Amino acid sequence: MTKSAPKPLPPPTMEERAAAAIAARAFRAAIADPSTMGACAVTHIDLVRPRRGEWWESWANLPGFWRINGKRGRYMHDLLPGWTYARSEIRAEMIPDLEALAEQGVRPTEATS
Repeated sequence: MTKSAPKPLPPPTMEERAAAAIAARAFRAAIADPSTMGACAVTHIDLVRPRRGEWWESWANLPGFWRINGKRGRYMHDLLPGWTYARSEIRAEMIPDLEALAEQGVRPTEATS
């Protein structure tokens, strides 16, 4: 069996582009003042194979943003499916990716790290 390339995502809708603009502004505000992140919600996900679990955190004022397994874990956003980021990449890559989605309607296609 041969692996095929992943199916490309459809072009972003105007609602996704508007949500990306809001998310980028919220991230910049949260970096300037972490108290603007809102309440944190934590969920434990128990995975069967391989047998392990993950802790997923989200914040009330950062919709679609997830931190998986704490500060040293990985970060992702619902508007950027298939992409994960390190903590150091949030400001340098995730926020610009959200801004590009909002302003130009383009999703990231290549890893920049």
